[in-house]
Amino acid sequence: MIKVTGKKHSEAKEGQGAVAYSRRYTSHEGLECTQTRTVTVESDYPSVDTLYRMSKDNGRTWGEWIKKEKSSFQWEFGNDEMIGYPCGKVWNPVHKHYVATWFSRYFVDGHHEAYRTLWNDPKNKKCFDHQGIMIWKDGEEEPYANDLVKYEEGHDFDPKNPRDPEFLWNNNGFANSPIVLKNGDIAVPVGVPVYKGCAMAGLDVEKVFPSCPTIHRCVVVARGRFNTETERYDLTFSNPIILSDLRSSRGIDEPILAELESGRILLVMRGSNVARPQWNTRIEPGTPSFKWYAYSDDGGATFTTAEPWHFDDCEVIYSGATISNFMRSSKNGKLYWFGNVAPHTANGNWPRYPLHMAEVNETTGTLIKSTLTVIDTRREGETEYVQLSNFGIMEDRETLNFHLNLVKLGQYDRAKTYFCEGWEYEIDVDAKEE
Repeated sequence: MIKVTGKKHSEAKEGQGAVAYSRRYTSHEGLECTQTRTVTVESDYPSVDTLYRMSKDNGRTWGEWIKKEKSSFQWEFGNDEMIGYPCGKVWNPVHKHYVATWFSRYFVDGHHEAYRTLWNDPKNKKCFDHQGIMIWKDGEEEPYANDLVKYEEGHDFDPKNPRDPEFLWNNNGFANSPIVLKNGDIAVPVGVPVYKGCAMAGLDVEKVFPSCPTIHRCVVVARGRFNTETERYDLTFSNPIILSDLRSSRGIDEPILAELESGRILLVMRGSNVARPQWNTRIEPGTPSFKWYAYSDDGGATFTTAEPWHFDDCEVIYSGATISNFMRSSKNGKLYWFGNVAPHTANGNWPRYPLHMAEVNETTGTLIKSTLTVIDTRREGETEYVQLSNFGIMEDRETLNFHLNLVKLGQYDRAKTYFCEGWEYEIDVDAKEE
C-alpha cells in the first residue's frame, strides 16, 4: 500500500515569486544534509536570492540561511548570457565517486531575446544547450572533471571566443540526469537536435521532421565506462531514437533512464501534439499525446524504436509535455515512476495534473496499472492550469520514505504563474493497510 501525506511549506504572496524548498544529503552515507530555498520569477531561468542551510541530524535542526552566490552559475559576455548547473548527482558505488550531468545554456543577445526567437522565430536560433560529465571524489566539494559530451567533432567552450560556432552548433545536448548501472558503467540520455540525429541514422530529415529540426530533439544514449588511467568516462553512443513530426510535434525530450532487474534499460520521454504556425507543424489536429518509451537489451548499445508507453494491461499512457522521473526504493527494492497521467484529450503541455506514481514491471518496463496512485490533483479554487509537474524527489535515509517537493505554478491565476504555494509530500511505499 502507498500512503501519501502532503503539507504546504510556502504561502502564495503577491510579487514574491514561487518559493521552493529541496533537501539533499552531502555524502553517500550519513545524515548531514543541505536545504535549498529558491525563488522562481520567470520560466527556465535561474532563481533569485537562492539560500541554503546545513543540518547534521537529518533536518531535525538547521543552521543559519546562507546566500548562494548567483555568479557561480551565470556569466555575461557583452549582451550574451550563459547559465550552468549540475543535474542528477548520483553516487557510483563501484568506482567510489559522484557523477552528474553538467547542463549549460548559452543565450545570444540575452535570455529574453533568445527565448523570444525560440518560440516566435525558430529559424533564428539563439539558444544553445550542452551537456558535460562531472565527477567528484568522495568527500570533495568541487568536481575534478567536467568534460563536454561529444558525439561529433567540435570545440570546447572558450570564454575568450564565446560565440565560436564550432562550440555553439556542435554537440548540443539537453539537461538529462545520468544513471549508474550495476557494473559501475553510466548511461546518460542526450537530447540532440533532430537534424543531427537524422544525419547519424542516415535519414533524410526533410522526410522525417522538416518542421524546425534545429530546435526540436531526438535522443541518443551515451554509455560511459570508467577509465582508471584517465579517471574519466569513455563514452560510446547508441542509435538515435527519433519520432516523426507527424507523431510528436516537438520531437521527444526530457528523457529518463532506469535499469530493470531483468537487465533491460528503459528509456521514457515526453512528446507533444501542440501545433504552432511558426514551426510549420505537420501534426494532424486530434493526434494524441503520450509518454513514449524505448528499451535496450544489449546494455545500451542499441534501443528499440519509440512507441507509446503503456500499462501492463496494454492501456496507453496519455500525457502532456511534462517531465517525469524514476526512483528505486531502498525499503522494498521496487522501481517507481512519478509523472502526469492525463485523459486522451491531453493537448500540448496540459493538463499538468493529477501527479501520479506507479510501480514499474521489472521485466517489460511497463507500468503496473493496479499500483497507479494519485499524489495530488487540482483542488477546489485552483485553475485548470495548475501545474503539478515540475518536482524534485529524494529518499529519507531514516524512514526510507520518499519526499517530493513542488510549487503549484498557475495555481490561482494563469496570468500570475508564480503566485502560488509550495508543497512537500511524504510517500510511504510500504505502508500497512489500515
